Amino acid sequence: MPKFSPPLATVAEASDGTLLGARIADDGQWRFPPSGPVPEKFEIALLTYEDRWFRFHPGINPIAVLKALADNIKAGRIVRGGSTITMQVARLSQGNTNRTYAAKLVEILSSLKLELFRSKKSILRMYADNAPFGGNTVGLEAASWRYTGKSSSALSWAEASALAVLPNSPSLIYPGKNQELLKQKRDNLLKKLYERNYIDSLTLVLAIDEPLPSEPKPLPARAPHLTDWLYINKRGHTTRTTIDHELQEKTTGILNKHQKKLDENNIFNSACIIIEVTTGNVLAYVGNSTLPETRQHGGDVDIIRSVRSTGSILKPFLYAGMQQSGDLLPNSLIADIPTRFPGFTPENFDMTYSGAVPASAALSQSLNIPAVRMLQKYNTDRFLNLLIRTGFTTFNRSSDHYGLSIILGGGETTLWELTGAYASLSRVLNNYNSHKKYFREDYHEPVIIGEIKNDEVKNEDHEPPYSASAIWLTYEALQRVNRPESETGWQYFSSGTRMAWKTGTSFGFRDGWAVGTTPEYVAGVWTGNADGEGRPGLTGITTAAPLLFDIFGLLDADKWFDAPREEMTNISVCSQSGFRAGPDCTETVEALVCTAGLRSEACPYHHKIHLNSSRTLQVSSQCYEPGDIVNESWFILTPAMEYFYRQKHPGYRVLPPFAPGCNSDKSIPVMEFIYPSPGIKIFIPRDQEGNLTRIVPEVAHRNPSHKIFWHLDDTYLVTTRYIHHIEVIAGPGNHILTAVDEDGNSVKCGFEIVR
Repeated sequence: MPKFSPPLATVAEASDGTLLGARIADDGQWRFPPSGPVPEKFEIALLTYEDRWFRFHPGINPIAVLKALADNIKAGRIVRGGSTITMQVARLSQGNTNRTYAAKLVEILSSLKLELFRSKKSILRMYADNAPFGGNTVGLEAASWRYTGKSSSALSWAEASALAVLPNSPSLIYPGKNQELLKQKRDNLLKKLYERNYIDSLTLVLAIDEPLPSEPKPLPARAPHLTDWLYINKRGHTTRTTIDHELQEKTTGILNKHQKKLDENNIFNSACIIIEVTTGNVLAYVGNSTLPETRQHGGDVDIIRSVRSTGSILKPFLYAGMQQSGDLLPNSLIADIPTRFPGFTPENFDMTYSGAVPASAALSQSLNIPAVRMLQKYNTDRFLNLLIRTGFTTFNRSSDHYGLSIILGGGETTLWELTGAYASLSRVLNNYNSHKKYFREDYHEPVIIGEIKNDEVKNEDHEPPYSASAIWLTYEALQRVNRPESETGWQYFSSGTRMAWKTGTSFGFRDGWAVGTTPEYVAGVWTGNADGEGRPGLTGITTAAPLLFDIFGLLDADKWFDAPREEMTNISVCSQSGFRAGPDCTETVEALVCTAGLRSEACPYHHKIHLNSSRTLQVSSQCYEPGDIVNESWFILTPAMEYFYRQKHPGYRVLPPFAPGCNSDKSIPVMEFIYPSPGIKIFIPRDQEGNLTRIVPEVAHRNPSHKIFWHLDDTYLVTTRYIHHIEVIAGPGNHILTAVDEDGNSVKCGFEIVR
């Protein structure tokens, strides 16, 4: 029984069967894997030319064999084979052996057996898949794409006829070689088709006038990086992917257009992926720019699956996790002040501080210091577990390895997993709104091969990583994305699409990220250099976001997520702090929050203070008539937060001073160390001359005009006023730094010097 087992090319198809790309077989032949039935035009042309009686004979045509035998005897050598299509299949399966009478006898026996066990359609398919078509092209489908640039099912009569005559003498004629002879054979075949009523006279005239296929054409390369991935993982197969070829081509065009601008700043690589939320199907996969000049700058690297530093693109997952757990309300104030941790000093992108910002604003403005403080409260180990449950696999080390820096790019992931994770969140929200349930299957990586069947039984998840309400609140914050003035350009991005989106920039300006989602689609963009070289101005907002918005311009996305009100509740929150309203909060608003928000912390920033009758001084019962004391609720931030907050909020009311003779309220501190923080270990390097460098402690005082007296380990150092920071040289070991103001208020900080 004839068997074919040669190495096959790797073929990538779009969801509708359009060829995306192919990689040559390991033996250097363009031999596509077997496909469907032989197209009708080629079948008719082939049988007319090669084997008119194919459908009627048992594998051999006795008349043709006898004629061939007579002609060969007359010529004294083999000049004619008399082979049927079935016999040619038998010969091809044996490696196209020499044309001897013994070989011919073997062909005949194999043909009879083949006809006995295989249908005519199957035999014809074997021939079309394995016949030589000239050069290193084998099989009809490969020949069709190589010579005509289209699928065999789309061949014209002229093209089908030209291909039908090639296997008869593939080394003698093929497109690009002996064109006149090829045209003669094709035209003669077309005339036979007319004579046998397969085509009409007009079709004949037009077909004869049709140009011959020329030299082999380059195969389509609509998704070269995806094709490379399939070559590694699905070698020798034709793989039908989920790609929408039209969207793929448009997305590639937009990416290449933006890439030309990025090249001007020596940013040579970019990538994009588009996912359908409901199914997780990947609709577009542009692993890198396909511009010719990109090839010499890592253009062959598939960025979509490359591990890169995350920057701040993970902040929404932390925000959603804290909403889910009730650790945070949407607009709770988060400290935004200079913050230092051992070996880690986060800074906001614009190098400024706001003192305190609402959590949603910290997210939409992508402020780093509030994000780190939020993670410190949430716990790194807890956050790492949350990321793993979301579907990330690249965070495979301990929380001690990543530390708090994971929220600012201390970890790595791929555009594939990142965009897939955002798609999972959107899918969870959509499905909860539809079914009022959570399903474990909603969290899955993007689908590029096959389909997720929506009618499959799903497993309900009673402890989901995120609630639908937490996701919705996060998306509400992300659709109001704003940026500091230093990140210029965001205000020019306009789109009719209501979209939740986030950008990210890794340390050293090496990676620019942008991800956006609607109920229907998620798109992820990466920009940078494949070799990891950073470039000034390489930020998510300036390089990736414009591309993201242009891509969403291609998508028909006009919906927004419904609020999952069934698992949300209205609570009274402090209008100034965003925390759950406490007994001292006088101005409150109703806020829609996760039900877990009911157990969130009450407002810590409102206190009852005692004032004189004119409300200009603080007093106490020891220095003022109790009946004349006015009690008032006052919004009071910590000294460090207040120091920066009042610079951007002129309406902030500072506490009045204490009346002479009245003791200050020790429950409300007037001073706070900005640096160092209590218990910190400080490494002191040496300068170029070998001397120990200094540490620069800083204190925030509610009344900067007050004098502060500094002491190190009970030794007086210096007095400051207005600007309360000093330089200190301290040797290795534990130390206590004390600051005392002129009213006798003091604050202490213990720290350790290591070197």
